[in-house]
Amino acid sequence: MKFPIPFVLLLASFSLPAVTPSAAEFAACRAWAEHNLGPTGGAYSYRYAGARNATASELTVRPEVQRFDDFPAVEWLLRFQNTGAADSAILENVQALDSRFALPTPKGATLHWATGGVASFDDFAPHDVALERDRPFHLETAVGRSSSEILPFFNIEAGGHGVIVAIGWSGTWSADFTLKDDTVEVRAGMRRTHLKLLAGEQIRTPRMLVLFYEGDRWRGQNLLRQFMLAHHRPQVNGKPLVAPVTTGNWGGTSAEIHLDNIARIEKHKLPIDYYWIDAEWHGAGEWWKNVGNWDLKRELYPNGMRPLSDALAKSGRHLMLWFEPERVVKGSVWYREHHDWLLEGKGDNTLLNLGNPQARQFLTDFVSGRIDEYGLGCYRQDFNMEPGPYWAAADAPDRQGATEIHYIEGLYAFWDALLARHPGLLIDNCASGGRRLDIETANRAVPYWRSDGPRDPVAHQAHTWGLLLWYPLNATSEDDAGDDYNFRSGMSSALCLNLWVRDDVPGKKIPADFPFDWTRRTLEQYLSFRDFYYGDFYPLTEYTQNRDAWMAYQLDRPDLGGGLIVALKRPASPFDSAHLKLHGLDAAASYRVEFLDTHAQSTLSGAALMNEGLTVALRHAPDSALIRYTRTGADGKR
Repeated sequence: MKFPIPFVLLLASFSLPAVTPSAAEFAACRAWAEHNLGPTGGAYSYRYAGARNATASELTVRPEVQRFDDFPAVEWLLRFQNTGAADSAILENVQALDSRFALPTPKGATLHWATGGVASFDDFAPHDVALERDRPFHLETAVGRSSSEILPFFNIEAGGHGVIVAIGWSGTWSADFTLKDDTVEVRAGMRRTHLKLLAGEQIRTPRMLVLFYEGDRWRGQNLLRQFMLAHHRPQVNGKPLVAPVTTGNWGGTSAEIHLDNIARIEKHKLPIDYYWIDAEWHGAGEWWKNVGNWDLKRELYPNGMRPLSDALAKSGRHLMLWFEPERVVKGSVWYREHHDWLLEGKGDNTLLNLGNPQARQFLTDFVSGRIDEYGLGCYRQDFNMEPGPYWAAADAPDRQGATEIHYIEGLYAFWDALLARHPGLLIDNCASGGRRLDIETANRAVPYWRSDGPRDPVAHQAHTWGLLLWYPLNATSEDDAGDDYNFRSGMSSALCLNLWVRDDVPGKKIPADFPFDWTRRTLEQYLSFRDFYYGDFYPLTEYTQNRDAWMAYQLDRPDLGGGLIVALKRPASPFDSAHLKLHGLDAAASYRVEFLDTHAQSTLSGAALMNEGLTVALRHAPDSALIRYTRTGADGKR
């Protein structure tokens, strides 16, 4: 086996807006990486020709390692290549991570993890499991999408120390966590690998992230959040993305109505960045039967999409358009014309094989062409099928895992090519709502529709509580114009507004009685504190789906000298007040606290806010409050 010294990339420092790593955390990361990611390996495992981590002249194993000078974190993936002239022996059971972490475990260790996208109240629900000694705790995603059912992020907490592990792989994965005497053993990788490599063939593994922390679980979560924002955040024209405000509109709506909506958005100066047109603008008939038929419905869009994007561009806004190119319905144009590029399976769907270079080039050119032709600012990619069975059916017994690997490599190459051709482009990662969230997709795309679950304020609150711990950039739908409680229930680092989609208004047109003034004021207020969503996130109440509870959380930005508290009283709550203890403040400093609805103000010490807490009173049910705090210093002056 040819085994070069790992490639180490030291990334530039990032100016941290919130929690900052300690010297002890950096030391723990450095010690683990030097022991496990050196020339002799140790952080991963595989079997070749039946032997563990076997060497062979024809097999090159190349770790690609990234170490960071601003976080106690390390990432890596492996590349395997057959450099021989014949097929290789069987490479199997590849575990991109197979290592132990020394944690003080006399009282055991707790694994924190979360449900993924399941289109229900349960999306992103938190789970805590006490690991049992010598009994692996097993997790795996559903068949083919990385966060379907389980998020690929994990926090192992033990005795005031912890390790966060994340899997960067937008397909199937599995992970096992086992408590040993004074360590926690973690094995993670693709769920199934058993394949020979063809002559000259190269494959990659999932990317692995390990981040070390000291202190409680919340410190670890916030270090992860800041790491994600620093190193797994899309770039737009060379700058880190600030997630936008979008407004959703149905594709089966005439261009005339869209243009009228756009004119009214501009007339009333609504601070909306992207006008979103969803499915059913294409083909002939219902959208879900017409993926693979991508011609415009000329009866709705006689002059194409350009009149809409041009109208938006006049006020600095952009057009966002829905596609679902990976799923191809049998009988569609693409099914007839590109059948050799499709993976067959049961039912009416086939899968465009992005592992096929010709298919990938075709798709890149097709989507890129539509971006130019239609004047798109955001390309929305949906994916409403489970690809796992299609990949498995395409693999011979001695090639299990090969189709998936090349498909996922092709997906990343497709997105990277689009972003290279269109540096100002945003990509919306939908996948049935939140089912493809991992550190690889986070680099390229953001979920502006994070769940296909209930469009219900309590569900939105629960989803926010769960997802903001792991995935800082995301959005959900805002459906009820004029309702502060509903709006604040759906606030996140981005917004998707569906405020005028009402059953009693034909044609999806903004209704005559739409509350433009409320919408403008509410959006302007949101934008005044949106930056706090890029800081530390602290839940101030327990996670619950009960309608008789409160949910509250804190967003903290020490670099901005303050933060925001969002308090939400649910419709069946009998409690008129809540006592909320804050986190992360300077105990010796003073903070001016302002209730944004009533403008009531007071000045309290950081120690009082953290130890004694802040009382929030809400008389109605449901109800809500926004409280902004600003550091003023020991003398009461900022």
